[in-house]
Amino acid sequence: MTAWVLVISKDYPDHWDFAQQDGFWDTRPRTKIEPGDDIFFWMSETGLIGWARATSATFKLNATHPPAHWHDVATGNYRWRFTLQTQSSTPLQTPRWKELAAATGITVPASNGRIEVKDPAGQTYLRALFKQLLEPDQPLPGGPRTYQPGDDLRTFAQRDVAQRRGQAQFRDSLIDAYNGSCAITGSTVLTVLEAAHIDRYHGDHTNHVNNGLLLRSDLHTLFDFQRITVDENLHVRVAPALLETEYGSHNGMPLKLPADPNHHPDRDALRRHRESCSWAVPEPTKN
Repeated sequence: MTAWVLVISKDYPDHWDFAQQDGFWDTRPRTKIEPGDDIFFWMSETGLIGWARATSATFKLNATHPPAHWHDVATGNYRWRFTLQTQSSTPLQTPRWKELAAATGITVPASNGRIEVKDPAGQTYLRALFKQLLEPDQPLPGGPRTYQPGDDLRTFAQRDVAQRRGQAQFRDSLIDAYNGSCAITGSTVLTVLEAAHIDRYHGDHTNHVNNGLLLRSDLHTLFDFQRITVDENLHVRVAPALLETEYGSHNGMPLKLPADPNHHPDRDALRRHRESCSWAVPEPTKN
């Protein structure tokens, strides 16, 4: 599976609404979209407006298919279609194209219209820009979940409930420790604050306040994919590719620490995270 950014003309702002109502999207040239691909809709002069998931491969249109409601249906020369399911129409942030491109590895302008995002970190970054609900089949910490014929789904359900409860408790402990504030931005919007593990999740024993940071969802994604880290002096470090984006302003800023020193992040864990970032050169340690 991959992800795509499809661009909607500013002249047709309600085409995204039509797509959600009708459950499909039409294109002029064929796009190699497959079931399960994430589709992110970008509107010229507006930014991200929607996220959907393809439920079919692209197929050729004929007279038997339901008619589209596009304003330019008569002149658009639409020949191909894929069906989709809306994931979110509520972006939490609307980065500029330059910022989005730097975070996703996109090297072409939005005017290309249909852009594939192959970088897994870029795909995760795009999903993190939208408000979403946990889906029944979404992987949880501890590894991907797959069901096979004959599996006892009750066992999976019990495991997932335990993991969700553990994650909720971990997040609550970080919210208390950081006084409900993002450790990098200071944001106090709880709905977008997440519990980020410093050392990777390996069970309940890693759900400890010293092994976590309370981060805004997009920063959590960048932290997990080694695009942002914390140096020996507890200063935020941003990957060179992001320095010219909105995230560059955080580079060199001190991490916002809990008032209680017992709740500060573990420095050895932070060191291991920094060492996993090939671009992060150690800073001189201050006494």
